Amino acid sequence: MSTRLSYPLTMSTLFFSIILGILIIPSPCRGDAEKIFKVNSPAVVVVASIDREGKPTGIGSGFIAREDGVIITNYHVVSMAADIKIKIGQRTKNVEGLLHVDIENDIAVIKVEGDNYPRVTLGDASKALVGEKVYVIGSPQGLENTISEGILSGIREIDQGKKILQMTAAISPGSSGGPVFNSRGEVIGIATFLIAETQNLNFAMPVNLAMAGLSKKQLVSPQEACKLDFNETASCWLYQGLAYGSAGQHDRAADAFKRSLSIDSKKAETYVNLGISYANMGKYQEAIDVLNQAVAIEPNRAETLSKLGTVYSQMEKYDEAIRNLKKSIDLKPDDPLTHFNLAVTYEKINQYEKAIESAQETIRLAPDFPDAHGFLGFTYTNLNMYAEAAVAYKSAIRLNPDDPRMHLGLGKAYVNLGDRPLALDEYKILMKLNPDMANTLFDLIYK
Repeated sequence: MSTRLSYPLTMSTLFFSIILGILIIPSPCRGDAEKIFKVNSPAVVVVASIDREGKPTGIGSGFIAREDGVIITNYHVVSMAADIKIKIGQRTKNVEGLLHVDIENDIAVIKVEGDNYPRVTLGDASKALVGEKVYVIGSPQGLENTISEGILSGIREIDQGKKILQMTAAISPGSSGGPVFNSRGEVIGIATFLIAETQNLNFAMPVNLAMAGLSKKQLVSPQEACKLDFNETASCWLYQGLAYGSAGQHDRAADAFKRSLSIDSKKAETYVNLGISYANMGKYQEAIDVLNQAVAIEPNRAETLSKLGTVYSQMEKYDEAIRNLKKSIDLKPDDPLTHFNLAVTYEKINQYEKAIESAQETIRLAPDFPDAHGFLGFTYTNLNMYAEAAVAYKSAIRLNPDDPRMHLGLGKAYVNLGDRPLALDEYKILMKLNPDMANTLFDLIYK
């Protein structure tokens, strides 16, 4: 007779993310990087902000989006600038003015004097896929252009309809505002350097957010367009909180989100992210309090209700958990993570049939979500349905062959089915992946 186990809920530490299956990392292709750099480096520029006394106050990167000298960069690069200088190759150019400023999304569109400039090819960030290769060209500390490469590790929804890109390509000071390319050499993002601790886990704003600025014609002087200090904006501290959270520094993330709320207390997404930070620190009541504040601002936001339900489940307040998770599903029925956390909650109160039903719905929505298959195997095991458990665990292993939990679960299913040879096969695999789990399985085999 098997012993009943418990299964953990998924509360993402990367803010509103779910990984559906194995993240396939393509093999590095230096040829792509060299080609992208050769073709696009002439259109990547250095952006220097100058104060009223003519002294440089900041430096970053940018890229030419139109042949008539329209350049996209981060707003924080030119924040508080009285004047802006642009270095294009070995030439330094004056700025005629700014066409567009979007402080909330940290974007500035600048018009430089002159014409017939090399330009990049703009892509569509909405078509970007998690796991694809990305390349960033920038000018660290204003030096010669360099290129770094990595993968697009996540697409984070930080507000309804508002997303940011997360990537492993390195960004350093001076690279902010530089272009992020896909493997086809199209710009899909605007690199944003936030904190030194996350140099290899960085963010980019989708280039689509800058498109509106490219069609504008009226120029505004730097003194007028850049007069707001980005460091004193709610958006600045929201993005810093996201960066700290991605680095696992949840206490510093919480401090940043609170700083953001002290500037703008009406942003539901900031309360949500603060709630997730508290939950990741085990401060569940604080998480509940701020998530409820987010619900008060936006009562019908499915993502908030899903997070609220998950935290209630962590607190073993299962009625509240189920109520909020089901309401979230009513609003957004195609979210596999919410179905998964509902399944786990049902399992915690021994409602196994409902847990299986919710897990199966998760798999229908996200067939490549390995934990959903593993949870299904786990629940079948608790019901002594060992043949079904074995099938589910094998599906999880197909998606993630190196997860020792799934091999242990499969080994236990084989033990209960009386198939010692197959259980020993799982034991041999576990010896390489996790010797402690292997020893646990060994004891069950020869019990």
